[in-house]
Amino acid sequence: MSSKLKRYITYIKKFASSSEKKELIQALNIEITKKGFSGGVKSFLHKRMNAKGDEYRGEDGIQPFKTQLFDRSTRVVLPAIASPKVSVIVPMYNELNYTFDCINSVFLNCGISDYEIIVADDNSTQDSNLLKKSFENLVVIRNPANLGFLKNCNNAARQARGEYLVFLNNDTYVLKDWLRELLDVFSRFEGVGVAGSKLMYPDGRLQEAGGIMWRDGSAWNYGNGGNPGAPAFNYTKETDYVSGASLMISRRVWEEAGGFDELFAPAYCEDSDLCFKVRAMGYKVMYEPCSVVVHFEGVTHGTDTGKGIKKHQALNQEKFVQKWQAALEKKAPNGMNVLGERDRSTGRKGVMVVDHYLPQVDKDAGSRTISNFLQALTELGYMVHFLGENQNVGERYRKYYQQQGIEVLYGSEYNFFDQSWKKYVTEHLDQVDVFLLSRSSVCVPFMTFLRECNYQGKIIYYGHDLGFVRLEKEAAANNDEHAARQAKRIKAAEDYMYHNADYALYISDEEAAYLKQYVVTPLKYVPPYFFHVLVEQIPFDKREGLLFVGGFNHPPNQDAMRWFLDDIYPVLHSKGIRMNVVGSKMPAFLYDYQKKYPLLMIKPDATEAELDELYKTVRLAVVPLRHGAGVKGKVIEAMAKGVPVAGTTVAFEGMPKPDGFPYTGADDAEALAAQILDLYNDAGKWQCLASFGTRYVQGHYNKEVMKGVFREIVETPAPKEET
Repeated sequence: MSSKLKRYITYIKKFASSSEKKELIQALNIEITKKGFSGGVKSFLHKRMNAKGDEYRGEDGIQPFKTQLFDRSTRVVLPAIASPKVSVIVPMYNELNYTFDCINSVFLNCGISDYEIIVADDNSTQDSNLLKKSFENLVVIRNPANLGFLKNCNNAARQARGEYLVFLNNDTYVLKDWLRELLDVFSRFEGVGVAGSKLMYPDGRLQEAGGIMWRDGSAWNYGNGGNPGAPAFNYTKETDYVSGASLMISRRVWEEAGGFDELFAPAYCEDSDLCFKVRAMGYKVMYEPCSVVVHFEGVTHGTDTGKGIKKHQALNQEKFVQKWQAALEKKAPNGMNVLGERDRSTGRKGVMVVDHYLPQVDKDAGSRTISNFLQALTELGYMVHFLGENQNVGERYRKYYQQQGIEVLYGSEYNFFDQSWKKYVTEHLDQVDVFLLSRSSVCVPFMTFLRECNYQGKIIYYGHDLGFVRLEKEAAANNDEHAARQAKRIKAAEDYMYHNADYALYISDEEAAYLKQYVVTPLKYVPPYFFHVLVEQIPFDKREGLLFVGGFNHPPNQDAMRWFLDDIYPVLHSKGIRMNVVGSKMPAFLYDYQKKYPLLMIKPDATEAELDELYKTVRLAVVPLRHGAGVKGKVIEAMAKGVPVAGTTVAFEGMPKPDGFPYTGADDAEALAAQILDLYNDAGKWQCLASFGTRYVQGHYNKEVMKGVFREIVETPAPKEET
């Protein structure tokens, strides 16, 4: 039995055993109404019966950590590097057992090899040299007298050799890729001065997801005691401060800041003071949730603020308030405007993007478009949230967007089938200045809700393409009544979205001409993609073979390959020309063709890196589409990579065509085969088209054009007054 059939049987069993059959039948009817019987049933089974809301929310994820206790009979060889990238400084005062486990966790879980570990022993009564017997190449600095935590750290930093310094408490245990994820923040964002980790209690509860400093100088460890899997704690963000329990800073910024201010000796508030100082110097302080540290808080100094070193906590808070009073006056009162304070987004525009699922950027063109939109919006400085109808998307995609600074909403609180998202949206309407709604198949209920609750912000609609026009033509050509009804349903939903939006986006002149016949909502052109244009070209004679890229969940791509392999490729294969087919949801029929054509190479689910390598080696991209709508991402991507395209007229639809645009397309098999052979064998024509492609993409499909469109819409005060 196929895995797909087993999966559907599982769904049906869940349906039959459910106590909510009435609600399920209503949801099924809604899906059938939107997408027809077959499409509606399939959509319902996948989205409702395979829903994993609770798993993604992390509701069952609060479990005690089982740290790996170090066996002192073993010997660990740490890296021995003259000029390490990172110096991990572990301040120590006794608690030798914790220190053993801490160092071992760094060795096991740091994710890079270019580092040194320095134990800064502040004149412990325990023998820190025992550590060196277990950890070869460990650096131990033992102070002849007790300096106190702050001065101990400053002293160790002066002797560190790394380009970056990390202060890591000895009562911690780092988790997988802790150091790599922390270091990556500095290259992923501009102007980062300090980065800090997600801190966890040993029982699995969240200890801190960045810190909030309030107007009166009091502080919150944001999320303390909460669910570490919740969306609010799992996107990279700016924050007021990060804890010195796991804090990374570049050596250059550390020295410019003068290290920890000895005003706060012996300890407490030195980390928040450093973060405020670094930000005053013009740098960012960032929280990175993928760098996770278990913190056994209070092991060294206890938790009683009335005695010992802990008594300095209250005293230093007073010093902190006096030093940073001007900055604190700009902060909210304690407990107010938490959503704006948690990521320093107060005053920034908030944008919520709603689509069918989190874009899988390497799977399909529609995903690439929404992914590019998300990137453009974040680079404009907006606080971006994403809500998907179907949340059953892999962890790597979620992480990809969270690490861009996007809050991805997932879990049962945001479910589409029981409409629980309405409660969240209602509570957060005043934080969202703009909704960007994608696809009528998903967003008709969303649009209806926003209009019924008299939402005062802006609503942008992006429909991807006028797919119903293609469907109407196919229905007429084939006298297909079912397709005609489906086209009518889709058009009605599209029209509803266009008429109720404040702005609608279009991606081609053909779309604009059609919509302007009856849509009065302001229409804005936006390029659907931007690509990194390849500068260095691999020459013609170093390349061979053809390439087709497409998501095969899209019927026009399946039709294109059947036609190409039946009617066009035989003559090309006979001349020894290799054909590469890359895509997602690879259909079984392609493997049948592979038995017939030894030079047919099939690559399912290629990564972006693998696809980039193919673009460097193939000679032509072929796009034999006979049906479709909108701008074809596969055409633009090939041109950006300096690879000429051979295709049909449908392949080049929707693209701006300035004077001298060289592509016309060929729509019968013989003509397209001749076009492919001509370009494949003529180095001069090939070079002209390769050069044209990169210039064309730079001029028409670049990020700045896209950002300009969104900036104009989001920041224009009154869309209704536009003439």
